[in-house]
Amino acid sequence: MQKKFLLLGVLFMGVLVSTTAFAIDPMGPPAATIDKGGWSIGVESSYTETDIKRQLDRGSSACSNAEIEMLRVYANLSYGISENVTGFVRLGGATMEWERIPGRSYDWQGTDGDWDFAWGAGVRATLSESDNVSWGFVGQFSQADLTGKQVDKYNDDEGGYKIEMAEFQFAIGPTVKVSDSVRVYGGPFIDIVTGTWSDNIWDTYRLRKPIEETDWWGGYLGTAIDLSKNSYLNVEGMVTQAGWAVAGGVMWRCK
Repeated sequence: MQKKFLLLGVLFMGVLVSTTAFAIDPMGPPAATIDKGGWSIGVESSYTETDIKRQLDRGSSACSNAEIEMLRVYANLSYGISENVTGFVRLGGATMEWERIPGRSYDWQGTDGDWDFAWGAGVRATLSESDNVSWGFVGQFSQADLTGKQVDKYNDDEGGYKIEMAEFQFAIGPTVKVSDSVRVYGGPFIDIVTGTWSDNIWDTYRLRKPIEETDWWGGYLGTAIDLSKNSYLNVEGMVTQAGWAVAGGVMWRCK
């Protein structure tokens, strides 16, 4: 029991020691979740609030923080590659809005984000297991092109925006079996984002970089609860220096 509490303490420390992230996909347990040859289907969602940096004016290197809100919803299909490795793919949609970016002659805000196609894939694996504790990792990738409307409240003007982004995430940590139906998991993660931000203002497109760097550390903590012999619910929270995210999903084992 003392070892379990020690591991939970490690998870909380992993959540607290973090930097920044653009947007975070659901991660789930850092361990294989299906027997070899088995498969499962499910529904997942994540909500993120965080800051990103974007260029202010044409020809200027000055940047300003924009607070974004992003929602993603996926259908998940997972397959047991081996007893210790589970692969998965995701198909779904994402939408984004961002708060005001005030300037001397403008006051832009991203509103009415469209629901755009998003997809991803990944693998989770168990590296070691003893008693009620397993150690492993989850690595995943996602891609989305997000569009929407932006409004300049200072000049009563409007335009559009488009963000083309690809995201890579990797987390490592323990999964602790607290009871026969409850498991707690988490640990530190790295989140790498690449992409471009395009504005369409006065029928003119302009490319911007949505972020200045492409790697961030964070931490997450979650729990998986068995709903039946072949289904479970997982809920998790992620914390970074620039923001936070919550995610969850329900999975059904079909074989």
